[in-house]
Amino acid sequence: MNLVIDIGNTILKTGLFNEKKMLLKGTFSTNPPRESDEWGIMLRNWLRVLSKKPSIDMVVISSVVKGALVAIRKAIPRYFGVTPVELTHSIANIPVLCDNPEEVGADRIANAVAVTRMYRMPAVVVDFGTATTFDVISKKGEYIGGVIAPGIRVASEGLWQKAEKLFPVEFRKPHQVIGKNTADNLVSGIFYTFLGMTKEILEKIEKEMGQEVNVIATGGWAELIGLECKKIKEVNPDLTLQGLNFIALDLGKKSKGG
Repeated sequence: MNLVIDIGNTILKTGLFNEKKMLLKGTFSTNPPRESDEWGIMLRNWLRVLSKKPSIDMVVISSVVKGALVAIRKAIPRYFGVTPVELTHSIANIPVLCDNPEEVGADRIANAVAVTRMYRMPAVVVDFGTATTFDVISKKGEYIGGVIAPGIRVASEGLWQKAEKLFPVEFRKPHQVIGKNTADNLVSGIFYTFLGMTKEILEKIEKEMGQEVNVIATGGWAELIGLECKKIKEVNPDLTLQGLNFIALDLGKKSKGG
């Protein structure tokens, strides 16, 4: 079985796979920071919901948080008896056609790998996380670049922190565009800013590529935006974990000489 871990800026997502089937998934906060033993115990306890103790053959990690990565890399051998593999562009079975491939986030590479195995191309992955990222995959299955924009929560918190009379609100679709009070004003402004941004960037990408692209959304806010943006064809909350598992399967085959 493969254990895959995606360490984000605020959330750690993990999945246990038997071949291509996800048996279990979990979500944990990366704040406050935890020591390696804390992560090891937490992950071990998470797996105890299964009726039978799983045999872990491969662990693949993608990370954009150095501190959590160091702690988890120490925890995995101690608690699972496996040396984890950190995802980089060099081990992913996908061409990364960027000026500096090593700068592309591991989670973005995992998303691209998943798309090449599961969806029609050319494609764009829109990941609504701490940052909102757009990753473009060519018809040949090449990662050719993307866009990084502020995430919904990050942008909203910046607004609340800088404007004394504003305050946090729930991110949701407003009942109408014109708000009748400050809270409704904020809900409308935040929602339509990100919906409009998503549509505009996708239109510009299609114009540059000269063809229609298949758009898959993932991340915390994907479903809400995906329901309203007609260019988004599918929402897949497990895309990153699935991509990491495909990479784990590839590495497993190579280790066996396949």
